[in-house]
Amino acid sequence: MNAPTPEILAQTFQEASLERFCAPDRMKILSDFLESMLEINQSLNLTRITSPDEVRIKHVLDSAVSFPILEKLADGKTPCKVMDIGSGCGFPGAAIAAAFPSWQVTLMDATAKKVQALGQCAQNAGLPVNLLIGRAEDLGRETDMREGWDVVTARAVADLPVLLEYSLPFLKVGGSLVNWMSEEQMKSVDKSENALKILAGKIANRQEYTLPGLEKPRWLLVVEKMGKTPEKYPRLPGFPSKHPL
Repeated sequence: MNAPTPEILAQTFQEASLERFCAPDRMKILSDFLESMLEINQSLNLTRITSPDEVRIKHVLDSAVSFPILEKLADGKTPCKVMDIGSGCGFPGAAIAAAFPSWQVTLMDATAKKVQALGQCAQNAGLPVNLLIGRAEDLGRETDMREGWDVVTARAVADLPVLLEYSLPFLKVGGSLVNWMSEEQMKSVDKSENALKILAGKIANRQEYTLPGLEKPRWLLVVEKMGKTPEKYPRLPGFPSKHPL
């Protein structure tokens, strides 16, 4: 498969005024990751987005629009610990790891084959990431997993009330969830007041953005964790999605 070249990726970043995140060595690593991911995707369904231009916009640029927000949230922490929950084909996590090489980025997904494939892609590209296999409801109940991350990222994972229960247990107090949302998904924000109250979260920022060639706006929603998550959350697998808070 033909992934976007490092030069094309760098041009994409520059056109979006993200040039400070497109050092040539980082673009090479990201391009190599994409090449491996698209090759593996021919036998393992990681993504339906496969054309070079769509990959460049809908995976890479869609991930990269978060970089200024993430940089501000990190506030100079070295390393900043980031978990990409429900990582799927590796985005936004792989793009974050490429852009911020000093950070500790973990790609997490419930499907073992996907996580193993992402590990192979990262190894082929020389991209240092950590890997976690498991459901958020299980991992979030483990003592050594709770409240250990500065940032959790999520793209196309679940409706916001459900995602809050998946993600906030992983965050340190003062940490943040960054969630990619469509215009339609933003309607679920109003349904999240109870979950935010129970899980000690607060909506801290909403940033609208557009991608080239796509008419509808998209949003980055930042939720700050204000206090410790009650021990009973997350509930057992299946409960958050079937009975949202």
